[in-house]
Amino acid sequence: METVSLSSLNGQAYFISGMPDVTIPSADDASRHVTIVCDGVTLFDEELWPVGGVITLEDLGLLFEPYTSKKLVCGVTITDGSSTAAFTILFAKVDVGISAAEFYASRFLTILDGPKVTALGRLEYLWMYGAEAAVVTAVYDDATTGTFSATVVSSSSTYRQLDVSPDRFVANGKRLVSYTVTAGQRSQRFDIDFSQPDCAPILEFYNSFGVWELLYCTGTHRVNPQYKRSSTRVHGKLRNYHIEETRNFLADTGILTTAMANWAEDLFRSDEVYVVNVIGGSITNADGGKEVTITESKSEISNNDDFMPRFTFTYQYAQRIQNVMQLNRVGRIFDNTFDNTFN
Repeated sequence: METVSLSSLNGQAYFISGMPDVTIPSADDASRHVTIVCDGVTLFDEELWPVGGVITLEDLGLLFEPYTSKKLVCGVTITDGSSTAAFTILFAKVDVGISAAEFYASRFLTILDGPKVTALGRLEYLWMYGAEAAVVTAVYDDATTGTFSATVVSSSSTYRQLDVSPDRFVANGKRLVSYTVTAGQRSQRFDIDFSQPDCAPILEFYNSFGVWELLYCTGTHRVNPQYKRSSTRVHGKLRNYHIEETRNFLADTGILTTAMANWAEDLFRSDEVYVVNVIGGSITNADGGKEVTITESKSEISNNDDFMPRFTFTYQYAQRIQNVMQLNRVGRIFDNTFDNTFN
């Protein structure tokens, strides 16, 4: 882990995953009263003694993680009694290999490093740190192009969420082939899958940067309900007095590109995942979907020439009640992400 002096923190920005250790010199070996304040909340307030003339603050990223996981950006001050350093911390649970400032200026907030395959009818998000205007360049099957402004659906003083769903860039009499979203130095390409495969499940999850992304699974989807029954004899008859149901869903991402396979692993790192229904480029679940917990996953990648990556995983509803009705999807099986072809 990199080590920096307290004074060098001033005006800097750091990911919590790359937050360096901080040293405070004490030439006279005297103690220092150290305080750490994050967005007005005092996280640390202690008298510290030096070792070898230096006080070292280690693993600060772990201290900041709970406060940045939802706010994403926080202002921090560290005071040693005589001097103060003010800097910014940013949520990220990934080692990006460059400084936070370099990454945010050149990348959207995703670990995807390559084109993303999508299809008409899907919802697609992009998030960015900054205020640059985002422009979409669409390519059609007749080799013509179209230019659009990306739709900002939410924003703060630091972050912007873009809706870059493919339905927004269709043109009459033409077939959309691909489109590229650019904002400053950032660029993300989307390629259209003309087969428009059925998707189940559709999962919305917090990625490594603490923002929402969507994964559309196109492989086989199965359900394996299990029932744990507790029984006893009542008046000579065997009765079940408690039945515990667990609905285990088995999902398959379908075949992925190498870039998307590396990106899809972010789902398995996420601590908050929802199964949702998307129609016409918008989430139709009134409550935003049902939270689920991934219980098993297999995400093997090989460099063999004939290897086609696809991941399988098992999930279940996070809530205690597993018997979930889908009143707005009467006749569908498994869950509300199946479309009418599964009736």
